[in-house]
Amino acid sequence: MIDAACAALGEGIDSPGLRELAGASPGDSYFDLQRLVERTFEELGIAMPGTLRQGQLIGQGGVVERRPGSDSLRLEVVPAPESVGGFELQVFVNEVEMTSVAAGLGMDPCDVFVPANKLAATQEPHVAPIARCECGVYGCGTTDVQIVRDGDLVHWDWLHETPMNRGVSFPADQYDAEMARLMSSYSWETPDRRAGRLILASVDNAKLARNGLTLSWVSNSHGDPTQFRAALFADEAYQVLVDVAWDGRSPEELARVVVETLESDPREWTAEWLPTRQEFEDPPRMAGPGWRRWHDPYWPQ
Repeated sequence: MIDAACAALGEGIDSPGLRELAGASPGDSYFDLQRLVERTFEELGIAMPGTLRQGQLIGQGGVVERRPGSDSLRLEVVPAPESVGGFELQVFVNEVEMTSVAAGLGMDPCDVFVPANKLAATQEPHVAPIARCECGVYGCGTTDVQIVRDGDLVHWDWLHETPMNRGVSFPADQYDAEMARLMSSYSWETPDRRAGRLILASVDNAKLARNGLTLSWVSNSHGDPTQFRAALFADEAYQVLVDVAWDGRSPEELARVVVETLESDPREWTAEWLPTRQEFEDPPRMAGPGWRRWHDPYWPQ
């Protein structure tokens, strides 16, 4: 900072604080130097680092400017590697794929777009997941973006395992068009994926919560693809599994049946339960006569 002050004086920039800073010693008190830097920035009308709003930068002469909307965005859903399975959302900024150089693998589309689009840009900044570890687990490796709408621009700033050393800014109309394009086509979905998305988007989570239940995930049963499974947490102490047979139903028909089941009285369900902690031996409080304890079919009893 002292060298920068000397260089600034040589370029013809001047203020009392700048002259004092240029004459300071590296051995001076850190706090004295910090106060001197703050005074110098104030004299020169330069914004201090950390005081800029998202999407702003310090331009030539210390002027605070809005980041130009010179970046482009393209999103694609593709099959994830066989070792992970499912799908991943790839993110192309200026036609360079970002997730592979960030945490390693794009997010599962359902984790981004269901029940609502987490990439939707609003005037309130919010954080959305954008990449996960190559093993498929978000949290083992993590890349997020902080998103904000700023008039005719949308700004992204990378968090955690960042793929590039700057934030990016997109024209808002191009950004919105790309969101609309992706959200209008689900041609990549398999039948169970489509059913799952419809369930997650329409189930009454508040009604589940009143019964002490939280929907965790929905998918074909791993052991029997003729059954579709909804997994829930009960009172944060149990996992509950509810299976519904496909029986030739379309994804839309199956989703309707699953939602109707989950929104009915849990005591009327046919379900399996297992405790998440060893000390819980009794069934969950909302269990009915059709509930039974789950046992791993591959584990000898």
